[in-house]
Parts: sequence; C-alpha cells; structure tokens
Amino acid sequence: MIGGWCVLDHFGPDAAPLRMACHPHTCLQTVTWLFDGEIRHRDALGSDELVHPGEVAIMTAGWGTTHTEYSTPGPLHGVQLWTALPNNVRFNQPGFEYFATEPVRMGDHEVAVFVGEFGDSDSPVQVYSPLCAAEIRFTTADPLEVEIPENWEFGVLADSGTVQVDDTEVPAGALGYLAPGRRRLRLQAHANAGEIVRAVVIGGEPLGEDLIVWWAFVGHSHQEIAAWRANWQMAIGAEQDGDNPGNFPLTPRTDNEPELTAPPLPPVRLRPRH
Repeated sequence: MIGGWCVLDHFGPDAAPLRMACHPHTCLQTVTWLFDGEIRHRDALGSDELVHPGEVAIMTAGWGTTHTEYSTPGPLHGVQLWTALPNNVRFNQPGFEYFATEPVRMGDHEVAVFVGEFGDSDSPVQVYSPLCAAEIRFTTADPLEVEIPENWEFGVLADSGTVQVDDTEVPAGALGYLAPGRRRLRLQAHANAGEIVRAVVIGGEPLGEDLIVWWAFVGHSHQEIAAWRANWQMAIGAEQDGDNPGNFPLTPRTDNEPELTAPPLPPVRLRPRH
C-alpha cells in the first residue's frame, strides 16, 4: 500500500497486444495511464473509450462491475494502478470517468498530473481518499523539488532511466518508497540533450484499513472474496455455488472472446494486509 494505492502494473514497451476479456472488480478504482499505444476500454456501464497517452481512464468498481481491455496494433507502454475504496464508500455505485490532462512545465521538466494535486497542477477526476499521481518527463539533470503533505507516503516508479530520490537512486523498472514525515520531494534524472527520462510519482495519506487483494477483488475478509468468486463463476456459467449472479453484469464480448474464469482459491484462509 502507498496511500490508497494497492496495485501498480508497469507494462511495456511491448509489441504484443493486450487482450483482457471480460473480468470483474470490486471495491476499487482502476486507473489507466499510457505512455505509448492505445487501449479500448469497455464496461458493463456502457462505457466505450479509446484511451490514448495523456488521457486517464478511471473505472470505479464499487459493489461490482466488469470491463474489457484490448490494445490496438503497435507498441503498448504504460501503467495501470488500482486504488482501494475506503470502507464507507466501497459499495458505492459503479462509474467511469475519462479526462485528457494538460501537462505543465515545472522548471526544466514536463509534468502531467492525472490524479489529485502535485506541485502546480491538479486533476479533476474523482477519487475517494487523499491521493495523487503524476508522470514526470525529465529533460535535463536539474532537480525537481515539490512541496508535499508531511503525513503522506509516496512511491517513485523509474520508467525509462535511473531517477534519484533525495540521495537514493531508483533504477529503471523499480519503485522507490518514501514513508511519511517529509515536506519536500526532491527528484533528479540525468537526462542528456534530446533525451527524456520518465518517472511516475504516486502518493497518498495512509489508508489505515486491513485489506485482502486477491485476483480482481479488493475485500476485507476471506468470506467476501470467496462469495465474489462464486458469484462471478456463476455469472459466466463456470460453477453453480454462488448466491447472487447479478453481482457482476457482463460487458459485451469482443471477437466473441469468452469471459475470464477466476483461479481456484488457495487451500488456506486469506488474511488481510495490515
């Protein structure tokens, strides 16, 4: 966990197509942000959007919804993040939001804020706990310093090169973590002339809730996860142990590709992260 962020999937650059047939989610928001390529997002709410670089797509799962994700031909590179919904709103109605960001200059560097507020810019998309997320494109070796809330924790993902966070180097492909207790964030990348070094910064106030993140679900107990799995399997006709097949309305198929089946539960009780 970094604030309410509970999953960061860093993918590409890759020419292999993304094909994610219909699958469910609960009690989370999916946040899709691309550096290169396109993804077509469709969901059970009727949303149908082609997501491009510089555009953020956020799906709120609430009590339960489904979506599909298919890339267009060509390289695909970006991140998908999940943020856990706090207990008081985790069973809200599902929803979808789409927003094209406006990058700003901060010193020598270009910053695109796609969730919350970071530095001199912000994003209007709705999230349900104090959070931020931004892509930074370093163009020189000059440091970037940003004031941050002292009670927040942060993560810095180095994408295309090494990024220095205060005095610590975060190599490409790694995620650096910063605990609460600082008022400024100092970032630096040694970008040569004509080169861009990319990083993604995520942050938030610690959520303070015990969670289970298993397959496509965020829950609070083993019983919740088991019930949602059974309801999903019942909805797609794979098993008949669920008691609420309407828990997950299905997204229309693409190329008649069948829905994803849930993996079997492990032969132990799932325990929450503390």
